[in-house]
Amino acid sequence: MGKKWYRILPWIALLSGILVVLLSATAIFFKPQRSIENVVNRKIAFDKLKQINIESKEMLNNKVFFNYIDKVLDCPVISTIWIITDEGKIIYAKGVMASSTPLNESVYNLINDQNHGLINAVEGSIDTLQKQIITIAAAIRREGDHHDIYGHLVMPLKSNSNELAGYIGIAYSLNDSGPPFYSYIIGIALFIGFIVYWLSMPVWVYFDSRKNNDKYILWTLFVFIGNLPAYIAYLITRKL
Repeated sequence: MGKKWYRILPWIALLSGILVVLLSATAIFFKPQRSIENVVNRKIAFDKLKQINIESKEMLNNKVFFNYIDKVLDCPVISTIWIITDEGKIIYAKGVMASSTPLNESVYNLINDQNHGLINAVEGSIDTLQKQIITIAAAIRREGDHHDIYGHLVMPLKSNSNELAGYIGIAYSLNDSGPPFYSYIIGIALFIGFIVYWLSMPVWVYFDSRKNNDKYILWTLFVFIGNLPAYIAYLITRKL
C-alpha cells in the first residue's frame, strides 16, 4: 500500500456519507414527539397548586406571599407563575413566559376577539367564577407558539374563611425531563460521521494534487469549502 494509502479516502467519504444519511433518517424517525398533554407533569403541577394556602384576601398582593408562592411552586416542571386578583388584574408574573405579561393589566384586555366570542357564547351556561377562570386561562395561553411546549392550569385561591382571594395560573412543561440516552449516541455518531465525510475528500485532493499540481493548496481549500461539487470539479479537471 505504501504511499497510496490515501486512495481509500474516497471510499471512506462514501461510507461516512451513507452513514450520515442513515443516522439523520434514524434521528428524525425516533425523534421524541411532543405530546399534547403530559399526565405525569400535569399531576406534579396540580399537586403543587393544591399545597398553596392563603389566610386572607389581604395577603394576596404582598411580597411575602409572592416569596411563599415561589417556594411552594419551585420545581423543574413549572416554568411560569401568574397571580391574579379576584377582579382579574395580574399582579405577579415570573418565569419563562412572564416577560410578555404586563403587570397590573386586566386579563380581559389580553384575550383576543376569538376567545371573547367563545366566552360570550357560553356565558349563559357558566357562573362568574368559571367565566373568570376561562378568561384567565385564555390570557395566559395567548402565546400560541408555546402550546406544544407548555400546558396551563388555573386555580382559584380561597382564604381560610372560604373567601375568594384571587387566582393563580401556571405554565408547566409538556416534555419529559430530557431526551433518551440513545439520542446522544446518535448525535455523537452523526457528528463524527459528518466530520469524517467532510474532511476525507479535501485530504485526498491534497495528496493527489500535490504530485503534479502546483496549486494543490488552492484545490484543497476549494474542495474543503465546496465539498462534493468541488470534488467532482477537481476530478473533471484532473482528467484534462
